[in-house]
Amino acid sequence: MKRRIELSKLPIEERISLASSTSNPDALKELSQDGNWFIRKAVAENASATPEILLKLSKDGDWLVRRAVAESANATPEILLRLSKDKNGDIRYAVARNVNATSAILLKLSDDKVWRVREAAAGSANATSEILLKLSKDEALAVRHAVAKNVNVTPEILLKLSEDKYCEVRLAVAGSAKATQKALLKLSEDEYWFVREAVAENVNVTPEILLKLSKDENGWVREAVVEKLQKSN
Repeated sequence: MKRRIELSKLPIEERISLASSTSNPDALKELSQDGNWFIRKAVAENASATPEILLKLSKDGDWLVRRAVAESANATPEILLRLSKDKNGDIRYAVARNVNATSAILLKLSDDKVWRVREAAAGSANATSEILLKLSKDEALAVRHAVAKNVNVTPEILLKLSEDKYCEVRLAVAGSAKATQKALLKLSEDEYWFVREAVAENVNVTPEILLKLSKDENGWVREAVVEKLQKSN
């Protein structure tokens, strides 16, 4: 009780500093109940904040505190599941970006009305091929681009995305180590030279595709072919 009285009497600057730096669980627990939202946010951002403290702060009335919880590496899947239902899109976005977000949470967020949330879900290392296939058909360019860049994307999904109407997505496919020869052959005829250049630089490019690109009208593409051949010799 004495500690509680002492902490509550500290100047706000000292309470903020303590909330940010202390690893004392009792002090953090007490500061998580502080009347100042900035101090509660600092507690949520503290690497020593326990799941018990974060669970309490996940119900905080201030959205910035809840977002800090959603960004915490100590937030458990249970806490993140709760915050995935938050009315604030920035919080759901933070949940989707959290490394502890499970595939079940990401599947839920793949239906989010905010495209940035779906983009974050598409970029997560925890996204399954099922989720990525679904998001590869998303209406938002950024979402499909994130799918193409995901480490878990399948060659089948990339082949489909090689036909995307936006060059940013096709460029991501052309640069992927998972792009098949079929996808690369298609992209070797892309209207944009930088997509064709990426094909020439791809680890899976075949001698046949390189021969074709060696006759490309664009000098940068032809130069990429020369550099690729030099590296392989």
